[in-house]
Amino acid sequence: MNVKRVFINTYRYDFYFARICIASIRYWYPDIPIFLIKDQNKGSFNTSYDENLWKVNVLDLPRKKFGWGYGKLETLFLNNTDSFFVIDADAVITGPVLDTVETNPADFIVDKEVQPAARFNEIYFRLDKIHELDLQYVYPGYSFNTGQWFGTSGLLRREDFKTTLNWSEPPESKKADIVFNNDQTHLNYVLHTMERLKKVSVSRINLMVWPEGSRADFIDLEKIKSRSDAYPFVIHWAGMSALKFSDLPRQDILNFYRDFYYSKAGGFKKIGDSLAGIYLDAEKKIGHRLSRK
Repeated sequence: MNVKRVFINTYRYDFYFARICIASIRYWYPDIPIFLIKDQNKGSFNTSYDENLWKVNVLDLPRKKFGWGYGKLETLFLNNTDSFFVIDADAVITGPVLDTVETNPADFIVDKEVQPAARFNEIYFRLDKIHELDLQYVYPGYSFNTGQWFGTSGLLRREDFKTTLNWSEPPESKKADIVFNNDQTHLNYVLHTMERLKKVSVSRINLMVWPEGSRADFIDLEKIKSRSDAYPFVIHWAGMSALKFSDLPRQDILNFYRDFYYSKAGGFKKIGDSLAGIYLDAEKKIGHRLSRK
């Protein structure tokens, strides 16, 4: 797979994290084209400073509101057959991850994950009920988190998602009690199905490191600083949005890439971003409380 572009999925309340993600990619790949998938479902936000600073573009899409990761699916329908890498804002790369797939001929390359059935039923879809939607579905024995994956555009169509997904704006699951309302449930289902039908090829590699507990302790920051190829992975702080930024595990790695970002952006930008972050965090909390009333 020859990766031509990197897509970062972001929205109003996690763009502060996306800046660190951008910095991590630029640290390892100074020239790879980077595109932001800007989800405006929670409001618009300005990314022009970062576009200029880091040579980043915004993916031009007719849809503007996605919600819960659905913007990442838009990469599948671009008018070409280029291969790409998708990453969530709350993640960083810790090594030359793009290089590891250069000799992999698969159409899609995902994290090598296997969940127990009970957990799969909680975060992907109900294996005991999926046949209510698709009598032919066969569980292939794996799943993958869609906070990081390699794909090829032009191979899948919106119609391939019609069993489980309505392409409204924002998109919605047709049966949210069976196939839950986020992008990874639907992409898992579609790739499972299309692979079984031999319409696409899927490869699984060790890609994602979830830093809960001590799971990311094996990564040596000094090797990252020396640009060692020892850790061609993605650290993804999935499901940790309730934590304070300063309480996230492997804060040393986050701070390293944040310092790399501000080494180019400057100290005044850092102060301004810090103040803006306090405001946005308060706005997010207020919005969450109002939505629950």
